[in-house]
Amino acid sequence: MRTTEKVNEIIESTKPITCVRQCENKPILAIGYADGSVKLFDRENEDADPIMFSGHKKAVNCIDFSSDGLLFATGGKDGVIVLWDILAERGMFRLHGHKESVTQMKFVRGDRFIISTSKDSLIKFWSIASQSCFYTVMDSRNEIYSMSLHRDESILVAASSELELLVFELNWKNGAIFEQEVKNEEPSAKKGTIDDAEDALANMANRYITTKLRGRVIRQSKGRALQLVPTHDGRFLVCVGADKVADVYRVFSEAESVKRLTKKLKSAKRKATSESSAVSEDDVTKDVTILVTRIGEMMLPHKIKWIDVVKSVKTEEQNLIYKWYALLTDNTVHWVKMTIETNSNAVECDSVGNLDKLGHREDVRSLCVSSSSSLLASGGGNEVIVWSTHSLRSSLTLTDNDVKDVVAVNFVPGDNYILTGGKNGEIGVFELSSAELVETRKAHTGAIWTIQNTPDNEGFMTASADKTVRFWSFVLVTEGSRKRISIREQKVLELPDEALAASFSPDGKFLVVALLNNTCSVYFVDTLKFFVSLYGHSLPVTCVDVAPSSKLCVTGSVDKSVKVWGLDFGDCHKSFHAHDDAVTSVLFCPGEEQLFWSAGKDGKIKQWDAVKFILVQSLDRHTSDIRCLAQFSNGSVMFSASHDKSIRCWEKTDEMVIVEEREEMEREEEYEKKLIDEDDVVAGENADNEAGVASSKTSSSVVSAENIIQAVDIARNEKAQRAEDPNHEPHPLIGAYNSKSLDHFIVDVIAKCRASDLDRTLLLIPLSYVADILLAIASCTQQQYKAELCTHVSVYLTRVHLSHIIASSEYVPIFEQMNSKMSEGVEKLREITGTNLAALRLLATEMEDREQVKMFAQIELGTDNPKKKRKGRKAVLKTLA
Repeated sequence: MRTTEKVNEIIESTKPITCVRQCENKPILAIGYADGSVKLFDRENEDADPIMFSGHKKAVNCIDFSSDGLLFATGGKDGVIVLWDILAERGMFRLHGHKESVTQMKFVRGDRFIISTSKDSLIKFWSIASQSCFYTVMDSRNEIYSMSLHRDESILVAASSELELLVFELNWKNGAIFEQEVKNEEPSAKKGTIDDAEDALANMANRYITTKLRGRVIRQSKGRALQLVPTHDGRFLVCVGADKVADVYRVFSEAESVKRLTKKLKSAKRKATSESSAVSEDDVTKDVTILVTRIGEMMLPHKIKWIDVVKSVKTEEQNLIYKWYALLTDNTVHWVKMTIETNSNAVECDSVGNLDKLGHREDVRSLCVSSSSSLLASGGGNEVIVWSTHSLRSSLTLTDNDVKDVVAVNFVPGDNYILTGGKNGEIGVFELSSAELVETRKAHTGAIWTIQNTPDNEGFMTASADKTVRFWSFVLVTEGSRKRISIREQKVLELPDEALAASFSPDGKFLVVALLNNTCSVYFVDTLKFFVSLYGHSLPVTCVDVAPSSKLCVTGSVDKSVKVWGLDFGDCHKSFHAHDDAVTSVLFCPGEEQLFWSAGKDGKIKQWDAVKFILVQSLDRHTSDIRCLAQFSNGSVMFSASHDKSIRCWEKTDEMVIVEEREEMEREEEYEKKLIDEDDVVAGENADNEAGVASSKTSSSVVSAENIIQAVDIARNEKAQRAEDPNHEPHPLIGAYNSKSLDHFIVDVIAKCRASDLDRTLLLIPLSYVADILLAIASCTQQQYKAELCTHVSVYLTRVHLSHIIASSEYVPIFEQMNSKMSEGVEKLREITGTNLAALRLLATEMEDREQVKMFAQIELGTDNPKKKRKGRKAVLKTLA
């Protein structure tokens, strides 16, 4: 943040990132994506491949790690919580219970329980041991977006769409049975429903906790409360709303709460004496400000999207200094220093630094490449940024108070000046050498949507929403001792409706204007006479471009279609249903191939053949509306700007695009998507159970299941062919896996499956293949070959197909072999492991006695308490390689 330089970046998926979580005790970073997957990154070994987990059908909303960093839980928009084992790299189980999106989770009480909040207005308490929900809080009437725990997990603060924070007091038990407290409060509007009755029955089995709503604390930020962030010492809490303001709260310790209660009692008694009325201690105790109170606010220049606090805190006399990082809606990150005076609760917030020099603060609405292809100009908001196309870094930022809402940019021939067009109808002329605005002109009464140089490069034209297209010429004027470019209006073309886009033909003969009345008008450039109208779109035409040959024209419309026209007679050659939303930009590629690009609000860029009328390729890296396209003069590089706050650079490669292969890949993707959408039926499992299989069906799990089925079929065929022909050559796949036998081959194929997808993959295998897999596993376990994997697979398959196995006598000899072979193999492995472990301990003891050095020191992470001195001789602690 001090140098505002980017240190590193993680690019491991084309899907949008929905949440990020750092493990406090281990160098692990978890990133959740919009497709429901989670990836774990090792921060110490950045070259290592991330571990991928797939357990949700929709986006991942929240992630939380256990205190030891061995487990983590994810909550998604599908209302499901999934618990994952990091060491085993596989899921443990999933928890069903919430009806809406899960917004936050937290491990509590030594990682024995999980507290979760959801948009269904419920706060649920889950037991990891029993894999069930044992208590539900139903005091909220609105969606809950965040929560925070304080005072050794005895105070819970919940944020909802109301303008108040809910404060609960948690009373944790040691497993003793107790009765629920009977509340004298009026029942809420939700009480008495069937769902609440079920939750009440579930709460009857609660042995661990009682909750009490202590009260509600008002907040000043408008809209719903998006996030609650406590400081790491738990003394303060920041609430982020849909506003520029974040509320700051103080959470008092038990000793501070007692002092505040005493003061409030004295004040209440004095007031009661003067008013001759009685006051009880219970009435004062109900005041929630004894526990939590608002002490100030954090004001930032734009709406806050996310906020986080640095773990360290600095103390200066009576002041506590915290460092915060805030992500704002204008695509900036602010570094905020918060100073809190502990006695008076005064809060002072200062923005120390921000990241606002790396790009636009608002959407990019226009792109233009210089004639030398060395510079790229992007316009959006009240600024124009000039980028170097070689380093892809910002080289110049052009701003002025007279230039607002830029929607069109264009380089003047020679690349020394840039023209801008705004929504207010003004043209601005920027000089690149001085980065100054040298001229402005009120050209139109409506927005200027297009600025384009004339084919002879002696002027330019502007198309506007005021139903005119104006033609301008460049003139050289003298100001003092220097000369500069100026603009002069030449002629005006009146249009029947508002112009949304316009384009010259490369030969300078025609001007094609896209209109709001669903048509395109073609005019002669020299006489401005009307030539032909291109009609066929059902909604307004948003973009237009003419082919390098000047014989074809392509248009895009809000009706999601792209049409190819002939400029000789104005006939429509072909109409494509190009995008799933409005088409925003079309662009012909240079050359004789007659290829063109189209971009839409669906976030996709597609390339089409205007002669063969086929889709050539599709680019889908953007995650939101695409605003505009631009390219080099030779077409080797293309740029695209999107509503997702990114400008992407696409480079043309020498790789051949085979349309048939692309179509085949699309069909396979559609088939896999249908398979993934189908719900699996797990034998012996109730669909309404609270707990289920952790991993979800993905394309990789489907492919892994197909590979296992193929391996079993190969093994069956190999056995039959070897019986007929002893000299039979083995299948090429067996040699590729370098397997010793057919049983080893089956186990090797299973081992290739990703660990996080293994359970779901085994569910997809038909029952007829289970017997062969179990026999292969028994043989490999006897030889101590991948014994841990084999035992896990055998136990899991047996548990899944238990009802069929019990009912069938065919499995009796199979399980007899498994009992004898697997027991023998596991016993041998235990003996080997036990012998090796004992030998290593003996070796370690001998080395410690010989060198007077303690080999390993048990270091507890996350504890600041000094260790107690151990009795015995003192040893120097060092690391042995």
